[in-house]
Amino acid sequence: MSSSTDPTTVCNPYDELPYKSLPIEWTAPERLALASLLHGGPRTRTQSCRVLELGCGDGANLLPLAHYRSGCSFVGIDGADSQIAIACRRQADLGLRNVEFIAADFCAADARLEGEFDYIVAHGVFSWISDEARNALLRLCSRRLRDGGLFYLNYNTLPGWSVRGMVRDFLIAQTAGAGDLLARARQAQAVAAQMAGSFELPVQFSAQQPYSRLIANEFEFVCEHDTSYVAHEYLSPFNRAYWRSEFLGLARAHGLEYVADADFSHASGRLPPDLPSRLQSLRLTGRSVEDTVDLLCYRQLHSPILCRGGLTRRPPSSNEFGALSVASCLVLAADDAAAPNSFFTHPPSGFQVETRTPAMRQALLRLQPLWPHGLPMQTLFSEVAVAMDDLVLLHRNGLIELRLADPAEADNHPFVSTPLPADGGAYAVTPYHSRVAIEA
Repeated sequence: MSSSTDPTTVCNPYDELPYKSLPIEWTAPERLALASLLHGGPRTRTQSCRVLELGCGDGANLLPLAHYRSGCSFVGIDGADSQIAIACRRQADLGLRNVEFIAADFCAADARLEGEFDYIVAHGVFSWISDEARNALLRLCSRRLRDGGLFYLNYNTLPGWSVRGMVRDFLIAQTAGAGDLLARARQAQAVAAQMAGSFELPVQFSAQQPYSRLIANEFEFVCEHDTSYVAHEYLSPFNRAYWRSEFLGLARAHGLEYVADADFSHASGRLPPDLPSRLQSLRLTGRSVEDTVDLLCYRQLHSPILCRGGLTRRPPSSNEFGALSVASCLVLAADDAAAPNSFFTHPPSGFQVETRTPAMRQALLRLQPLWPHGLPMQTLFSEVAVAMDDLVLLHRNGLIELRLADPAEADNHPFVSTPLPADGGAYAVTPYHSRVAIEA
């Protein structure tokens, strides 16, 4: 993630203190392609695809993808030599031949690449680099993204991130001169703990006051996260947040167009789907309707998917939808055969789902014992079009999973275990690119 042009004279902070990378589940090609399909975007291939990750770190996101997708090829680029060295060692340990790692900053990366990519991923990069490196990244993506390909990135969002930005400014000032980056990050967490606790003492700073609770939550957020995250999120010299309209303007200037939010079916990206139209009907759009939505929803992070410009949206047909598979962990809450409706519980969240048709009830009963695996849509429903709207709604709310074809190796390879620092806990990565904790 280095933005420096002369790494021999400027220390890369990611070499000084490596960032603890993690798999990001919605960066998997199948998940990006599904989000695009459901939002009328490009139908991007997932078989034999080429994937580029910019800011790949130690390979924690890219290596599990490559492990389960031997028919695809992967390239990772990062400006921190130490991180690329770790990624290459892990690649050798896993015996993977379909992934390549390159040490280069974004200003030089394009010259090291060949051909175009179906997917380009840049998680934890855009807000954390200089304007020069940001523009180089956008030029690279515009040049290397294949027609019909998808480009995913995320960035800190205004206005929600402005509060976190104030905490960052405070911590930078408070830890100035405290030693190296690790020492400063540890001091930042110690200071954050003091600040979070201070709101419980004086009456005028009551935790019941909305502002006090908001600031206390932000300091608690610093305490709860890994030290390397605190170092690079709060103490980095570069950390810029963007209004969505500002970001979209930058994307359009490089010939890129918004498709969807990659995390639209997760709590981090889930919004009322009719909110933009309601704001427009009330003429409450401010600078843009997207900015007004973020103002109302206190959005702090966006994870958009982009494609080349000139997108003509095309909703999925019943045939395309019928080619999907469905997975569900919903459990029947009460078995009353005489009742016209049935209720299912979603164990992770506790939410209840009411089914009103025998077909949906039977489908959920068949799926639950198979979790996390699923079944083809056409195996579950004789009339896919009838169930389509309900299934999309359940997926959007994170209560079931719609999927494209599973990775070919899903049933034949064990989960890949990814090593972490001693204090980070161990985990495995599933074929669906989600993490599963491993008990010590």
